[in-house]
Amino acid sequence: MASILLIDDNPQFRHEVCLGLEDAGHRVTEASNGDEGLQAFKSDAQDIVITDVVMDHGEGVETMRWIHEVSPEIPVIAISAHEDYLKSMEKLGAARSLQKPFRIKALIETVHDVLAVYSIPSS
Repeated sequence: MASILLIDDNPQFRHEVCLGLEDAGHRVTEASNGDEGLQAFKSDAQDIVITDVVMDHGEGVETMRWIHEVSPEIPVIAISAHEDYLKSMEKLGAARSLQKPFRIKALIETVHDVLAVYSIPSS
């Protein structure tokens, strides 16, 4: 089980992804924007951060940069409907990216790949 911070400004999407990750055995903390996500990150240890790229109040690039400044070992998975934004996030250090819409199975596989690559225990 990994501890995952999920940052996305769409409450329905966030809820569905959260349920899928929890069903896969992970503990998920939700945040509705980058600013809220950074507060959650500061208050609770996370193994992985999954963040949308385009959001009001702290977008994904700023959020990922801050996380990498204070905890460079924490992998970030970028999610967005915009392929060009995902490519930029990868160039800036995202461990992986997924283009919306995606199947929850694809996200879970990506999370498990990142856990393996970063040697994070999954249980």
